[in-house]
Amino acid sequence: MTRILIARHGETVWNTEYRMQGRQDSPLTDKGVRSALALGSSLSSSGIIPDMCLVSPMQRALNTSYLIRKASGLDYSIAIEPLLAEMDLGTWEGLRAPDAAKMFPEDFVKFRTRPHEFVPQGGVGETFFDVYDRAAKVIDKVKERYEGTVLLVSHMILVQAALCIKEDKDVSHLRENEPIEQAKIYVISED
Repeated sequence: MTRILIARHGETVWNTEYRMQGRQDSPLTDKGVRSALALGSSLSSSGIIPDMCLVSPMQRALNTSYLIRKASGLDYSIAIEPLLAEMDLGTWEGLRAPDAAKMFPEDFVKFRTRPHEFVPQGGVGETFFDVYDRAAKVIDKVKERYEGTVLLVSHMILVQAALCIKEDKDVSHLRENEPIEQAKIYVISED
């Protein structure tokens, strides 16, 4: 039996500035650190004991995963899983979301509400289909290779994709799973 749980990283400086991070990184805020520690504490008190944690290679997710483990008092391995990386936002990375909305109004509406129609600026970056496919691959990989409870630590758009897969919905529904709270557990599979 494999149980798959997924969490989004804690709040970052760029989150507070409404900057689009994608593959870029910014440090966790004090709030982000506290929420990751609180999640770890809640894991141990709720009886959820991960057998392992797979984490995005982005520093904000790595830091979150280590803080969760530290606060949980549990001893499980943490391994980097590139499939859990955030969506590559190409030329939008680092832009404030309100600025991207002004500069590219039609594209930004598609990005926020019609993910199946979104095409990255200049063809640089990923589509929501790419992220959905990565989420499906990581879920299948975990089910094939691991037994027990596996905690995934990732990012908002990948969590949205994983929830769509769980609910057997296609990419057009991906942005309906908002807001994805930071440092909160979502159950993906309890096979």
